[in-house]
Amino acid sequence: MAKYDEQFKLKVVREYLKGTESGRSVAARHELDHSVVRRWVESYRVHGLSGLRRQSGTYSAPFKQSVLRKIRDQGLSDTEAATLLGIRSSGHIGKWRAQYDAGGIEALARKRPGASMPHKYPPEPVSK
Repeated sequence: MAKYDEQFKLKVVREYLKGTESGRSVAARHELDHSVVRRWVESYRVHGLSGLRRQSGTYSAPFKQSVLRKIRDQGLSDTEAATLLGIRSSGHIGKWRAQYDAGGIEALARKRPGASMPHKYPPEPVSK
């Protein structure tokens, strides 16, 4: 998946917010999927410029559980929850739901498989 910088996202959002074009036409001009433009616009509306910034880090198990509760209690879609709560991708929420359904809060706390690799030392030089 391509990564776009904040200035590019802001440019696309502003073009859409002018109101002279549809999200699909703005997306097509920039060779983006229209859902990407829609997500950026909604994130900008809710969070302002910070909604367009790249995020890093991980989410804690209690945070993941609170997201799933909020979705259930407020009847939010995964996309709405991701936008409201500043989650990078609504796809994360579907994974969290599957993990929680399979193993409860403990499953949400587990590190992803293969997250760390053992250190490999270079082979010893062969002497002649």
